[in-house]
Amino acid sequence: MSRFAPGRIPVPSNQNPLVARLVELMNFAEIGCHELCRSAGVSASSIHAWRTRSNPTVANLEAVLNALGYELTIRKRDHV
Repeated sequence: MSRFAPGRIPVPSNQNPLVARLVELMNFAEIGCHELCRSAGVSASSIHAWRTRSNPTVANLEAVLNALGYELTIRKRDHV
């Protein structure tokens, strides 16, 4: 993901919706992948893989979201 300027990372349309939201948050914060990864303790190759071929572990997703100032939560759906 380092070839994209902060704030201009393409949002994956065919991947996990949590990963798509993460990329939106990264773009909104205008933070680059390498900077975010350093503060979250997650490798840049992991985030790239999330965008293209794999899903994040809950622990890694939570670490990256925390570094952005967000938290992962679980809540009851309004309808089942």
